[in-house]
Amino acid sequence: MLSKLEILDTISNTVLLTGTKAAMSGEDYTYAFDLSAIPEGKYDLTFRATDTFNNSSQLPFRSLIIDNSPPSISFSYEGKPLLSESTVYGLENISVAVSDALSKSKISQMVLQGGPASDDVELGFTHNTDGSYTPLYPRLFPSLDEKTDKYTLVVKAIDDAGNESSKSIRFAYYPKNLIVLDKLNTLAVNKPLNLSSGEPLAVLKASQLRRNDGSLAKGVQTALITVRGDSAFPISVIGNLVSPGETKEIQIDLGSVGNDVVVPIFPGVSGVVGASGFIVEFPQLK
Repeated sequence: MLSKLEILDTISNTVLLTGTKAAMSGEDYTYAFDLSAIPEGKYDLTFRATDTFNNSSQLPFRSLIIDNSPPSISFSYEGKPLLSESTVYGLENISVAVSDALSKSKISQMVLQGGPASDDVELGFTHNTDGSYTPLYPRLFPSLDEKTDKYTLVVKAIDDAGNESSKSIRFAYYPKNLIVLDKLNTLAVNKPLNLSSGEPLAVLKASQLRRNDGSLAKGVQTALITVRGDSAFPISVIGNLVSPGETKEIQIDLGSVGNDVVVPIFPGVSGVVGASGFIVEFPQLK
């Protein structure tokens, strides 16, 4: 006659649950178990039946992982922990790690919010060979004021058990190679204006640009110009009209010796008073 039915964990060799007799018909028994009473962990479950003479036999049941905890998320910058309110130079130097003691976990979403233009954009991301993740590069305007124009990176993660977690970090952002220009003042007309000396009234100036190996970049280079979405008017540069929130590819000639860049720039429409912000990026210098 059956005395009891238990569920054992063969990994720890412990009894996890003792069944409750629900029905009996002759020599057939029905027992009920509440698996929700098993604590978090990894288990190899086996049934053990014991009769009134203390004879027992076992039947393997299944492997089971009970995971009720969300994955943990951590941020690093240039290989070191990234602290909130820090300054970041280049998003490519940020890595995000997710971990879970019991289940496989992964990032489900990255969102970047804030900054001078109050951005709210969902980021793509890459999975690195070390298991961490790096956000893909959006076109971001640098923090004009380190105290107020900060970005917040929000990361969401999920594990195989369906547990979700979210963590955010706030930082000031600057591109790795940042050229800061003084505010350009010009008249509200959509044509280039020259000073009496013949020089353009408003120009984009940048010092000599260098490649990764330290040599001067020369010749025609491809650049991307982006006008902030909250700008008052489009801008015109090298024959390209770039509207607020738009990015266009332009060609800038650095000459045969890598001279300083001097590019005339002026409003794309006439009669609009206000300010327009823009950034110029060189994805790869040749």
